[in-house]
Amino acid sequence: MIMDKTKTAAILVGGQSQRMGYDKKKLRIEGENILSQIVKQLSKDFDDIIVVGCNRQDIPTISGLSGVYPDVLELSASLVGIYSALLQSQSQFLYVTACDMPHYNSDYVKYMIRIINESTGISGCVTRYEEWIEPFNAFYSIELIPRIQKFLDSGRKSIYKCFEAENLHYVEESIARSYSPGWEMFSNLNTPRELKNHIRRSKNVKK
Repeated sequence: MIMDKTKTAAILVGGQSQRMGYDKKKLRIEGENILSQIVKQLSKDFDDIIVVGCNRQDIPTISGLSGVYPDVLELSASLVGIYSALLQSQSQFLYVTACDMPHYNSDYVKYMIRIINESTGISGCVTRYEEWIEPFNAFYSIELIPRIQKFLDSGRKSIYKCFEAENLHYVEESIARSYSPGWEMFSNLNTPRELKNHIRRSKNVKK
């Protein structure tokens, strides 16, 4: 079967939200659910947008959302979310973000899509950060599914270790910072203070 290369985007909503103090997928920013805001952002570049890590009744009805799927394993780990999302992908490469990442950068996503379209043999496109990687705001190939399953079956769950031997394309930090100098496109809202600061900055931008 011939698949579109990059039509599917997944928003991961798993996690404990312990530092925020309440469920982050239910955050509201200026009266709108954060998931709804992220779906609107993703719809600029993706035709198939899914939420992974909960059941449909756990989130409000959101226009433009293709589906809602629980994690396939009862293990709290971002790698489980990526694996669960890949199983539902309608494209060869899946874009992955998280429900607490409100700073979508369409120009950078288009840059990664160009890399995927112009490359052969790669299994994903992720960004380097110092000696590590940014696992979200990234693309992963469905060809990784059996390798991730084997890695999880061994009891391990480190994204970095799982992918270190894979043929991922790594975007250097300096290139990523040319799109987002302050690294906002990789930032998470983990605490009430970070949420408050994000809302304040958003209001200032609109003035």
